[in-house]
Amino acid sequence: SKDGTARVWDAQSGQPLTEPLRHNGAVNSAQFSPDGKRILTASKDGTARVWDAQSGQPLTEPLKHNGQVWSAQFSRDGKRIVTASDDKTARVWDAQSGQPLMEPLKHNGAVFSAQFSPDGKRIVTACWVDNTARVWDAQSGQPLTEPLRHNMVRSAQFSPDGKRIVTASDDSHPNGKRLVTASDDKTARVWDAQSGQLLTEVLRHNGAVNSAQFSPDGKRILTASDDNTARVWDTQSGQPLTEALKHNGEVNSAQFSPDGKRILTASKDGTARVWDAQSGQPLTEPLIHDGNVCSAQFSPDGKWIVTACWGDNTARVWDVASCQPGPPGWLLQLSEAISGHGLNKQGVLEQTRLSRAETIKQIREQLRHESGDDDWVVWGRWFLADPSTRTISPFSKITVPQYIENRIKENTAESLAEGERLAYGNTSLLQRIAQAQEKLERTKGPKPAT
Repeated sequence: SKDGTARVWDAQSGQPLTEPLRHNGAVNSAQFSPDGKRILTASKDGTARVWDAQSGQPLTEPLKHNGQVWSAQFSRDGKRIVTASDDKTARVWDAQSGQPLMEPLKHNGAVFSAQFSPDGKRIVTACWVDNTARVWDAQSGQPLTEPLRHNMVRSAQFSPDGKRIVTASDDSHPNGKRLVTASDDKTARVWDAQSGQLLTEVLRHNGAVNSAQFSPDGKRILTASDDNTARVWDTQSGQPLTEALKHNGEVNSAQFSPDGKRILTASKDGTARVWDAQSGQPLTEPLIHDGNVCSAQFSPDGKWIVTACWGDNTARVWDVASCQPGPPGWLLQLSEAISGHGLNKQGVLEQTRLSRAETIKQIREQLRHESGDDDWVVWGRWFLADPSTRTISPFSKITVPQYIENRIKENTAESLAEGERLAYGNTSLLQRIAQAQEKLERTKGPKPAT
């Protein structure tokens, strides 16, 4: 965060788990170690830091650069760290002692990203000042290829097998033989990671390309651009595979779901959106924040999304479980019983002939005996539960009353307004919220005369 902290939260309850992890400047990135026991942060204060994930206490001395640190990443075995800095270098550190392991890896300008290969033998760096991505030997610090030249390249990352590299992205090509770079010159480019040769025609946008990543199967590339679109491309031919995924503002990032079937975009228009990766059609209503959504990411199981917004200073967790192919038989009956209408054989909407109350009762009883692992069953049970006491969403563990309590404790105009909406019909909670709103209004003092 810009407030100089990183925070660890319980994904189910939304409650903080440790004291804030404090830097003396904005925190640019934060990530868990592979075993989940440590947290690594990178800051504008010129340091990266390693923290105990349980206690929130620092485990080493600060890893110091002579300029702000844009990114910091563990090696896959968790034994080393690589950092990228405004001081024109990337550095490799011992993750236990915090000591540097080699001479700095030098560019001719700020290094915006640095990453280990999966086997830990190479490092890839990206510099948008000298317009190159570079591949280095992780033991000797010597360059292994000629620079990969691309105007204002933003980031670079290896594929899982280390044979390819993807730049300006959070994911990579599974067989690792290629590299895709994303740039302010309005293009993304695909490279052979061994030879450094360009493999396809450039992938063109009408604005700077902010991110580029391979799909999990490596057959597609996803780009996000300042031209208000994200695009899906064929990895082999470089041709677009869908219509542009359109926002009403610059698209900061775009990411495939873990199974490659959905796409998640984050935009300056104040929304994140979920799209079908094959058709390019939206799958949900926009996920709305009050300001620029700087990032959005799927959980490893694809059931949740976390979004972060600079404008309203919040991160939010959303339920977006992917449903299995083919809805269950009870879903059509449920929709007809709830709405009171159904389609006849001619496709015309008419009044239902079902006994609505009895149908809902039967479906509720059926779901009670179904397996709890099925996403449709989880959703159905949640939908039919008491709205005032159920969880706030199908896959959450926090109940509506608990969520309202947390919003009251937050005690901002926005949190109290949301609590008021959710507490409809609960006289006790509404009274407490009204009192909190009145007290908050008094602390603001009288409005100036006009």
